[in-house]
Amino acid sequence: MEIQNNDRIKQMVVRYVKGELSEEEMDELKRWRDERVEHEELFRNVVSKEKLERGIRRFVKTPEQQELEWNQILNRTVRKKRRSRKMSWMRYAALFILPLLVGGIVYLSWDSTREMELVETSPRIVPGVSMAELVLPDGTKVWLGQEANRALEKGVKNSGDTLNYTEMGSGGMQDSCEIYHTLRVPRGGEYTLVLADGTTVYLNAESELRFPKQFKGKNRKVYLEGEGYFDVRRNEKQPFIVEVKQVEVRVLGTSFGVRAYTGEENVLTTLVQGRVNVEAGGKQVELSPGQQADFNRGNDRLTVAEVDVEQYVGWKDGRLVFDNKPLEFILEELGRWYSFDVFYSNNELKEIPYSLNIKKHEDIAQVLKFVERTGKVKFEINKNTIIVK
Repeated sequence: MEIQNNDRIKQMVVRYVKGELSEEEMDELKRWRDERVEHEELFRNVVSKEKLERGIRRFVKTPEQQELEWNQILNRTVRKKRRSRKMSWMRYAALFILPLLVGGIVYLSWDSTREMELVETSPRIVPGVSMAELVLPDGTKVWLGQEANRALEKGVKNSGDTLNYTEMGSGGMQDSCEIYHTLRVPRGGEYTLVLADGTTVYLNAESELRFPKQFKGKNRKVYLEGEGYFDVRRNEKQPFIVEVKQVEVRVLGTSFGVRAYTGEENVLTTLVQGRVNVEAGGKQVELSPGQQADFNRGNDRLTVAEVDVEQYVGWKDGRLVFDNKPLEFILEELGRWYSFDVFYSNNELKEIPYSLNIKKHEDIAQVLKFVERTGKVKFEINKNTIIVK
């Protein structure tokens, strides 16, 4: 049964991407995927392309949407200042959206001569690339880069920006034991991991995932530090669990993001589709699509709120999205991806809120120029440090 000649399978794949399949349809699709290896490979390729296209479409706006968004920004900035003298202009800065595609963008002009001068004289700070380190049970470390395309051991293959694990049959006494591997993504990197059960994990910069080479127990449990996006292969008999310090996220099959960086007080679980249970601080909540569970490690408080998911998972689709975030937070996130340090000449500058929506591979000099257009900050690049003044 080929997908090209089966309209029902086509429709189910599209609805799978949208998160609209019933449990019966999920089972039917799974049976088709399990029929042949070719079906599973074709399914993964179609799903990844469809999700990429949906990710791009989410950032393309009609002229009406642009106008509405711009008016909302004005209401938060210039017009709000007119209504309240107590509100300082320093608390707000305009939104700048760097080009993604023709249409659906906002253009702002500046002195092109001065821009070229900044770009040409500034040291080059480059965006991150796909790279990671795989740590095997005996402590062996294997560097994974874009150029790699090789089998590492039985059932494990690296292909450029993705590490693939495949499910293997019973292997005797060792079959009851789970052998754990660890994938570490450094500052200035990202990587994709396909687990043995077919679950895909996208790891952001400065993140680490510890996971079994083969899932053997009642649960499919992995351990995260940093940030990851999970597209979980459904299996009702073997729930999927993401564990971070003080938080456990349990699912059957769904797509969601988890942010749990060391040093950050809040652990964020953002649901894109499906349903997940989040347990932390002696409390448990169930999320619906578009909701986020926020666990504060400091006071053990677990709360749920509706959010714009693109702010939290847009990085997976090649975007960095910030809505009214302090400059310090934005530059820390950019520094994690572009691998630079930041020095502030005045600590008050850290608190200025900005909204940005940029491509992950945008030239950092252009990003800084857009921010400078507010007239509230200036940037200087000294080797690998950005000075804010």
